[in-house]
Amino acid sequence: MNWNTQHIPDQTGKVVIITGGNRGLGFEISLQLAKKNAILIIACRSAQKGKEAVEKIKQQLHNNIDVVTIPLDLTDLKSIHNFASIFNQTYSRLDILINNAAVVNLKNRTITPTGLEMHMATNHYGHFALTGLLYPVLKNTPDARVVTMSSGGHKFGDLNFDDLNWERRPYHRTKSYGDSKLANLFFARSLQHKFDSDGISAISVAAHPGLTATERQQTKGIGGWLSKKMAQPVWKGALPALRAATDPHVQPLDYYGPRYGISGYPSFAKMDKKTLDKDTAKHLWNISEQVTGIYF
Repeated sequence: MNWNTQHIPDQTGKVVIITGGNRGLGFEISLQLAKKNAILIIACRSAQKGKEAVEKIKQQLHNNIDVVTIPLDLTDLKSIHNFASIFNQTYSRLDILINNAAVVNLKNRTITPTGLEMHMATNHYGHFALTGLLYPVLKNTPDARVVTMSSGGHKFGDLNFDDLNWERRPYHRTKSYGDSKLANLFFARSLQHKFDSDGISAISVAAHPGLTATERQQTKGIGGWLSKKMAQPVWKGALPALRAATDPHVQPLDYYGPRYGISGYPSFAKMDKKTLDKDTAKHLWNISEQVTGIYF
């Protein structure tokens, strides 16, 4: 089956948060969910860019759709707390959380103001903290769903707990990015374990977009060169996440990606066997709690 946007069920009444929903894959995912009548919250660092995304969606659809933006900087714990506070004061349910925002293959080692390596800070720690602060509302929403966006690049990751910030090793952009995407899949697995142990009906699933012609991908090293030559269009790269978020048949810990690895309609994808390491998953969870100060 070539699963596409026509297979997305009506989302009327469902509250959806998507991080990085203002551009690229995130915007396409936002647009398609808005078309299906979701109550949509676009979370992005720039309030202005968030407003522009909201207006763009309304212009393409109609002004009566329920889409708003709330600022969120995933590298800033204060910003994450502010986002969660605003959301929790405004909404009583959260049906779908799509942890999508990411930085990709940064050429030089970059750290946050608190000294965290930028890939891990944005792609993993920020989403860990956000999900933790939203955990109570997820818990109280029947059949809620958390979609964590990973990448085929997770296969290049190898979490070195003695040097997660790349302070002592020579910085390697692909491996650093791969670490964060591997962490995403460990988080997805651990989150499902948490749901199960707490007796919650929510499910944790994951997705990756393959090689997609986003502006960001096309400016990043060899991946950028490949993206220009081989990438599939953004609308197609968004389909795995959309399927993970909306397909009624999705099961806990399903992982969706393009059928042919880097391209194709969404199908089941394989996580690297290293993601099955329970000790590593537990250690990463504990470190993430310590780094963020967020305890589920």
